[in-house]
Amino acid sequence: MDTKKNQTVETKDNQIIFTRSFKAPRELVFEAYSTCEHLMKWWGPRTWPLNYCNIDFRPGGTWHYCMKGPNEGDESWGLARYKEITEPEKIVYNDYFSDKEGTINTEMPAFDTVIQFEEEDTGTRVTVTSNVASKEEVEKLVDMGMIQGFTETWDRLEEHLATHSLSSKIFEL
Repeated sequence: MDTKKNQTVETKDNQIIFTRSFKAPRELVFEAYSTCEHLMKWWGPRTWPLNYCNIDFRPGGTWHYCMKGPNEGDESWGLARYKEITEPEKIVYNDYFSDKEGTINTEMPAFDTVIQFEEEDTGTRVTVTSNVASKEEVEKLVDMGMIQGFTETWDRLEEHLATHSLSSKIFEL
């Protein structure tokens, strides 16, 4: 288990589990995951931010997105298919690497992802559990830099929440 800031990362068997606390109300943190308006401002590592986002946030809906890298032609497309949404508590979806047209890349790991939003005295604890097919796929994702990229993504979320127009509701320690 890796612990940095107020974040933990655990890999076990076919899972990667990220947990982090944010000084913001649960409704706001949940909302940050539900609209392109929010996601465009924080999703992706600093050098791989979103440059395309199309979301239909409902069970059965999809989120098609692209992160653009620092070099000419660097792109990483993804497609999420929402299975369950319980506002403001949980989002469950299948997440895939894809291409610009939304065709799933079957050579890359696919994720069954559960995001849980739990109220705390000082804000919201978010737990993301990503299940892949095997321990080898977990190792492949770690080698690709997923933990560092996800940590940077959550750093950006923390910054976004602090500057959001509802920031007057952000909890102070």
